[in-house]
Amino acid sequence: MRINELSYIDHISGWNIKDLSIERLTLLVGASGVGKTQILRTILNIAKIAQGSSFNGVEWKIKFQIDDSQYEWSGCFDSVIENDVNYFDKNDNHYSIVHENLIVNGERIFERDDSKIIFNEKETVKLDVSKSAIELLKEEELIAPVYKGFAQIYQLNNENRSIRISPLVRENRDQIKDVATVHDSKFLSPTEKLFILRKNGLNEFNVIVNLFKEIFPLVEGVDFSNERFFDGSFVPILKIKERGVESWILQHEISSGMFRTLSQITILTLAQDGDVVLIDEFENGLGVNCIDKLASQILNSENDIQIIVTSHHPYIINSIPFKKWKIVIRNEGNVRVLKASDLNIGEHSRHEAFLQLV
Repeated sequence: MRINELSYIDHISGWNIKDLSIERLTLLVGASGVGKTQILRTILNIAKIAQGSSFNGVEWKIKFQIDDSQYEWSGCFDSVIENDVNYFDKNDNHYSIVHENLIVNGERIFERDDSKIIFNEKETVKLDVSKSAIELLKEEELIAPVYKGFAQIYQLNNENRSIRISPLVRENRDQIKDVATVHDSKFLSPTEKLFILRKNGLNEFNVIVNLFKEIFPLVEGVDFSNERFFDGSFVPILKIKERGVESWILQHEISSGMFRTLSQITILTLAQDGDVVLIDEFENGLGVNCIDKLASQILNSENDIQIIVTSHHPYIINSIPFKKWKIVIRNEGNVRVLKASDLNIGEHSRHEAFLQLV
């Protein structure tokens, strides 16, 4: 999947972004609080709508590409005034879809209002008004690729400091034997994915370890050991071996920067064609040596993936061509996203481009 353009309005909060164009690699830059992180959340929200989630007063339009087909999907939920909203219960609420449309290569696949869905020029039976037609019709041949495409949008969660491999992984690890299944297993943390690669002898484990060793030359090895937990059970624990240090360093003693770097390398190495990877504040917790190598991994990815990054760090911003920058500005709830050329940034040199951005 490749997102080309999106618009999103939250009629309840007043959040409004229009006609944001997105490249294969997009760097969102701008002052703190202008909405860079919110843009990533917006993309995740649209993906959640495709998978059946319901949002109060949200209106969206997104243009995207899957293989050689061009899609445009738009819709709007009803706006409901709620005076007493419980933060922990709000995701359980259901709001009706007022209208929804999907167009493929200029032809309408379905259209919907609050009373019916016309799919492939035929009216369907009565279906759940709070779920998108993409979720409801996901088994249909025309809709299945769209549903799968939105399932490939995810945010890179850089680390999971839990030292225990979850029971779910231990129970199912014999069924997760190939790289594609590891990639598709959304419930797995990066550490758990790394563990399954190691257990099944998959070459991607060696690729990840070698990249990690390039960033941290003192590291001689990465592995897992069975350690006794407080309840008497034995569980696999991540460990690394450093040159000149006799004993292995267990997961809870690994520095946060090293652990986060290993997590990012794992997810980016496992990324598959069609993935849309969102990375918020890429540089957080990373040293300069980590940032440089990880930025290079993003820029030189061999897979056909789309990456959308937010950052404030000069190393990241300077390493990404200014033509890939999207400069985010905001006036109250209205967000505008400008290209560098809109502000005459980068006409002479990359160094000048960064100074102009500042």
